[in-house]
Formats: sequence, structure tokens, C-alpha cells
Amino acid sequence: MKASILLLSVALSGLTLPTLAIELPSSLTEKLADSKKVAAVKSNALISYAASQLGLSEEKVAGGLGAIFKVAQDNLSKENFSMLSSAVPDINSYIKQAPTSSVSAITSLLGSNETSKKAESANYLDSAFKTLGIPKESLPSMVNTVSSYLESNGYGDAAGMLKKGISFL
Repeated sequence: MKASILLLSVALSGLTLPTLAIELPSSLTEKLADSKKVAAVKSNALISYAASQLGLSEEKVAGGLGAIFKVAQDNLSKENFSMLSSAVPDINSYIKQAPTSSVSAITSLLGSNETSKKAESANYLDSAFKTLGIPKESLPSMVNTVSSYLESNGYGDAAGMLKKGISFL
């Protein structure tokens, strides 16, 4: 009897060990990590403030701010963008919330000079806001809301960098 219990225990432990070794696929673990980042961004004071000021959902504001920060990143030097990043520590989480961009045929024909970069940025913001369901007329209000938030929290230089990064508008 004791031998059969011992044999049964050994057999059952062999069945349970492989189930413990199951590893989640990387796509699922990435989605879990992304959902944690989304939750962190959603609870952010900047998003809450902007959503209440603009009358938009926090999800739309997060995506809109991400698009604005992405354009600022594309149009500022690394040093100037780092000043903005220090004021908004989770800025990369915002940028990940932004819709993906695609270069239109017209802007790709302009080449890779400063003018084409600005045209591409303006086109991207228009497309991103359309994708998010935010009226493009809300863009200046969103920028002003973020700038005033940064200024009121002691980050006037960062607010200036944000405006410089999207000064082509």
C-alpha cells in the first residue's frame, strides 16, 4: 500500500511539473506590460487635468498628448527634448499611446529637409487626431493646456521647449 502511494505521488508530481514550466508567449507578456503602462498613464495627473480642461476622455487625451510629444521629440534636439522629458518623466508612455505614423506620398517627395519634416509633422498630427476622434481644432487648446500645466508646476522651460517643438503650427 505504501509503495502504491509513493508510486502514485511520483507519477502525479511528474504531471504537475510540466504545467509549472509553461511560459507565456512574448506577445501576451508584452500586452500585459503595455496594459500596466496604460494604467500608469491613465492615472497620471497631467492626463486628468487635461481631460477635465478639454472635456475629452483620458484615453483620447493620452493619445493626443503622445502625438504632440512625439512631434516635439522629432523636431527638438536631444538636449532640448531631455528638458521636456525631465518635466514629464513618463513621456515615453505617452508617446507609445500615440497612433502610429505613416509618411504620405506627398511629404516623402519633399525630401528630408526642415520644411519636409515640418510638413510631415503637421500631417501626422492631423492624422493622429483624426484617428483618436479629437477635432483638429482642439490641438492648440491641448498644447496650451499642457504648457500651462507645466508652467504652473515650475517647468516653464519645458513648456517653452514643447512650444518650440511644435512651433511650425
